[in-house]
Amino acid sequence: MKRIFIITLVFLLLIGCKKDQLNNEVNSNVTKNKNSTDYIDFKYDKVVAFASVDPMDYFDGNFDKELDVKKFKDTISRKLDLNQIKKLNDILSGKENSNLSDSAISADCFYPRHNIIFLKDQKVVNYISVCFECSQIKSSKPILAKMQNFVDFFNSINLKMFYNPLDHKEYYDSLKFINNKH
Repeated sequence: MKRIFIITLVFLLLIGCKKDQLNNEVNSNVTKNKNSTDYIDFKYDKVVAFASVDPMDYFDGNFDKELDVKKFKDTISRKLDLNQIKKLNDILSGKENSNLSDSAISADCFYPRHNIIFLKDQKVVNYISVCFECSQIKSSKPILAKMQNFVDFFNSINLKMFYNPLDHKEYYDSLKFINNKH
C-alpha cells in the first residue's frame, strides 16, 4: 500500500513539474514577442523589393545621399503585398530568427544586388540593401535579420538570389530579355 502511495505521489509530482515547465516556456515566448518592437514604425506608401544586374547604376558607395528611384534601370522588381510586408517586418524585427545562425564569412566587396525600399510620395524613406556575395547588409536603420532570412524572403517573392555574380547576371539578363520581348 505504501509502495502504491509513493509511486502515485512521485507520478503526481512529475506531472505537476512538467505542467509548470510548460507554462514557463509559453510565458517566456509571450514575453519575448511583447518585448520585440516592429521594424516598420514609419509611414510609407509602398514597399518594393528588387534585384539588379548592375548595382553600380544606382549605388556609388555613398549611402548617406538619397537614393534616386529613377536610376534603377536594370531591375526586376516586386511590389510587396500586405502579407509579404508583415513577413518582412517579422524578419527585420528579429521575430523570424529563432533557429538561424550566420556562419558566412564576409568579404570587402559590397554590390547590393537585392534591395528593399520603402517609398513615401515617390521618395525613399527607408532601404535595405543586401549583398549575398560578401554577406553584408546595409540599411537605413538597424535590423535583426540573418542572411538566411533574406535568402528565403527574396526566393519566396521570386527574386532569386545567387552567391556567384555571373550566375546572377545570366539569370536576370535572361529575365530582362524575356520581359522585353513581350
